[in-house]
Amino acid sequence: MSGFFVESSHMPCAECGASLAAAERETHACEPQRLLEYRLFQLRDEVAGLEDGLRGYLDSPQGRFAQWLAERERRGGAGA
Repeated sequence: MSGFFVESSHMPCAECGASLAAAERETHACEPQRLLEYRLFQLRDEVAGLEDGLRGYLDSPQGRFAQWLAERERRGGAGA
């Protein structure tokens, strides 16, 4: 049998991505900071596209109206 597919002694935690030895898998507790960083890493494409999406919305007629309405409400608007 080929040694190409050798089972690793370490596997990543599905929640935080930490490399865990087989003996650590049962007792592992994810560190909050690492968990946050791993989730942000998983969402990196969506985070990168957020600014472009927001800019596109704000340039649209609906976005321009939303900006106008928000400014109007911020200033007290008519009847407020």
